[in-house]
Amino acid sequence: MPSGCRGAIAAFYITCPSENHGYFGSSSGRITYRAGKTRSVLYFLVTPSRAELRGLGEVPTVVLVHGTGVRQPAYDATLSRFAKGVAQIRPKSTVAACYWGGPCGSRLNAGGVSIPSGTSHRGFDDSLSGTVDGDDDEVALWALLERDPLFELRLLSSAEVLVSELAPGAVPAGRELATAARRVAVNPSVASRAALVDLNDVLPDAIEAVLASAVAVGVLRQEYVLGGVLRAVLARAFVAECLRRADEGLGGMFPLDGEHRDALVDAILAELGGSDRGVGGSMSRIGLNLALRLGAARPVERRRAAITDASAPAAGDVLMYLARGDCVRAFIADALKGVPPPVVLVAHSLGGVASVELLATHKLPTVELLVTVGSQAPFLYELDALPTLAFGAAMPTTVPRWVNVFDRRDLLAFTGAGIFPGRVEDREVDNGVPFPRSHNAYFTNDRFYAVLDEVLP
Repeated sequence: MPSGCRGAIAAFYITCPSENHGYFGSSSGRITYRAGKTRSVLYFLVTPSRAELRGLGEVPTVVLVHGTGVRQPAYDATLSRFAKGVAQIRPKSTVAACYWGGPCGSRLNAGGVSIPSGTSHRGFDDSLSGTVDGDDDEVALWALLERDPLFELRLLSSAEVLVSELAPGAVPAGRELATAARRVAVNPSVASRAALVDLNDVLPDAIEAVLASAVAVGVLRQEYVLGGVLRAVLARAFVAECLRRADEGLGGMFPLDGEHRDALVDAILAELGGSDRGVGGSMSRIGLNLALRLGAARPVERRRAAITDASAPAAGDVLMYLARGDCVRAFIADALKGVPPPVVLVAHSLGGVASVELLATHKLPTVELLVTVGSQAPFLYELDALPTLAFGAAMPTTVPRWVNVFDRRDLLAFTGAGIFPGRVEDREVDNGVPFPRSHNAYFTNDRFYAVLDEVLP
């Protein structure tokens, strides 16, 4: 810009003290301007490109609002991953926290004394009991592995495999494979993949737990017969056990998408020696369908108190919000007061519901974009269940541009373009994991950040 000029970049007006100076900015190779003389001052209206605006300092503050059932450890882990993802696409942007689960979330105030003691026997979902086709087979298999990391090992142990006697001095089957597996966690390729998704701390114990199980000890004796199939099954069991331990550590659902999960499995499998030619990332279709039938028939027993205690925050937050949602909306509004504009709200699940209602009832001019992720706001509106926005009411103009991200496998995610035509832009991503992990996996999915890169200012 020539010396002596000052520019109001947000309005794209450039003011110069004389007609001898001017500023020209381009957008897609074109120059847009308005000229007029007032007190010998020439005005230009410039339309810069998005890249030019970033260079001029138009950097958004991205606020992450969590969803139902999230508590401090889980939120901190998600916020850390989210900040890393945003840094990849907007290095100059600031990520701000909005954790409402502590002050506004639900809790078992009497320690769960209302829950009957004892056990409950629940089978796998009926949706898993049939056959599967196409791309969903891997997701269906992981739905079983997430319930029981040893599932495939149990299936192999039930097969009738003839194990021949050892020759004198021969190394017992499985011993070398088990030794190699115990070294997997320190392999640089595996360690880097595990660290990328924050599973490096639980991986060594997960491997040891699987190898120490009676079913693994028995199946390892069949190594020479099973070959690469066993190595692939072990790799998936190690990662499934990692996820189980990560869930326990967070007290919730650990966020991990299918692409990063499979990359870790592949790294472990390569270190174990790879799979046999023709054996892919999962069992054959016939074997998988058999696995699903066996899995659907095998009951799963859990202590009911443990289930209810773990699920109470998720269900309780929804009930609490529908009864007394003012606390959550007020918390989000207060969190935005000290945030430098322009502000982008990225709101997950119930956080998206609260953010929509907040923006529909309050004028918050610093918020330029709302991105809901796996949210139920369109569904609750269609049910006429939103406390502040009745079905049929027009979307208030106080709601800024709204982009809604969903995954078809996320049963808690809904589309908004049909219910709010012209006001909501739906973007679909595939997290590549079964429900309920699909509901939490957005923030590790590179495809989600590709959408953010497209829509962020």
